[in-house]
Amino acid sequence: MTDTNKNMGLKNDGIKVVYGLRVPLVHEFIGFEMDIMSPTCVSGRFVVSENSAQSFGVLHGGISAFLAESLGSLGAYLASGLQKIAGVEVSTSHLRPAPVGTEIEAKATPVYIGHRLHVWEVKLTSVKRSNNDLPKQESSKTSEPELFSVSKFTAILMPSNPNAKNQDVKRIPSKL
Repeated sequence: MTDTNKNMGLKNDGIKVVYGLRVPLVHEFIGFEMDIMSPTCVSGRFVVSENSAQSFGVLHGGISAFLAESLGSLGAYLASGLQKIAGVEVSTSHLRPAPVGTEIEAKATPVYIGHRLHVWEVKLTSVKRSNNDLPKQESSKTSEPELFSVSKFTAILMPSNPNAKNQDVKRIPSKL
């Protein structure tokens, strides 16, 4: 994992935390492992299993949408300097089926980073392996990994109310 080892940990109840945020249990359930976490890229991998497949033995579309929101949210949080954010839209296009046993890389990159809105693109692609079982470095368009889904995730930064008199009220977001 890149850029996160010092920012990962466990709370007292054994739940993983990253940058002070709880890692969704669905990540563990589907076997998702983070590779990169930075303000310009959030990525990870998992193998499609019975836990992430629908009844026809292919990746469930809800998992693709969940990963888009999860990785996009983390990216927006990091890119905003660890400000509270909220998702306002996620749109996922499922392009081809990913059968059980397929290793998938999910990668989120920013499309737009504004003062109030962030837009992230999240692609789920196949992980191609080399002879020594390390992921291949793709070098040309003809050897691009299969694209299973592409998503757009939009988040809004949630500023606190600086005029609040007590700390609890400061956590209430200002009007959008």
